[in-house]
Amino acid sequence: MKKKLVNSQLSNFKTIMMYRRQLQTLAENVFEFINLPEYIDVSYLNGVLLRQGSIAFFMDEVLGLLALPYTNMGTLDVYGRPRTIQVYGSNGYTRQLKQGEFVIMYDNNGRYPLLLDIEQSSERIALCKRVIDINIAQQKTPRIWLTNSDKKKTVEDLLNDYDGNVETVLAYDTVDLDEVQAVMAPAPYIADKVDMHLEKEWAEFFRLIGIANLVEQKKERLIQDEMTASLGGTIASRYSRYEPRVRALKEINKKWNVNIEVRYYDGIPTTEKEATEYIEKEVDNDVVSISDNAISSN
Repeated sequence: MKKKLVNSQLSNFKTIMMYRRQLQTLAENVFEFINLPEYIDVSYLNGVLLRQGSIAFFMDEVLGLLALPYTNMGTLDVYGRPRTIQVYGSNGYTRQLKQGEFVIMYDNNGRYPLLLDIEQSSERIALCKRVIDINIAQQKTPRIWLTNSDKKKTVEDLLNDYDGNVETVLAYDTVDLDEVQAVMAPAPYIADKVDMHLEKEWAEFFRLIGIANLVEQKKERLIQDEMTASLGGTIASRYSRYEPRVRALKEINKKWNVNIEVRYYDGIPTTEKEATEYIEKEVDNDVVSISDNAISSN
């Protein structure tokens, strides 16, 4: 029985790690950088922003424009921004920079690592998935065996061999099968209800990272205000992650004479104005989907 417990715990852990990887990948890859120097690793850039909440852009005399993680080395200004930082690379590269020599790009306006929220979402989604797995498995007729305490180990050995499809002959001097009873108690099927809750957890995560995930079947004609309200949370989340990137790139482009741009891959509205224009096009359709017929977010 302890082996089954260990296997169950491993399944729980593996499920959490699976969703953590999937959610992290989704959160890292919602943005597209245009005209970014080829030497800058986009995956590394997005990963640092997600895990640490910010990254420093600076100009290296040999390598050109770089984007690397950093640590604060001095006091902060009145807005809590670092005055002196130490950037570092995976190969041991390190350099100290003073204010004016670098530009900080933040992942969101809260300036915190989004990975903390992703871990919470992955645990909730994994919990739903494991409940579904267990409930489906319990559609086999579960067995509750009743026996006295002296026979408990004997019955466990018999069940382990049975569940392992092992044909084994066990000889016991004290086994009285009349003292062993099986109680059948089929588990109710709830996987469909949990699956609906799982969809809400996914929708909440998509809202967090700014991915539009709404498909609404219209029973009656939806008015524009209703559609705008339904998009409110997603637009706010998109703006929280999109705006600090745009602000940083404006400073980077001006300081080092480059022309880097950023946009969401799906092109779904990022501002209220774009959402209004988009909804005006879609509101008369029988099915309103904000994942299709995207408009530019530039």
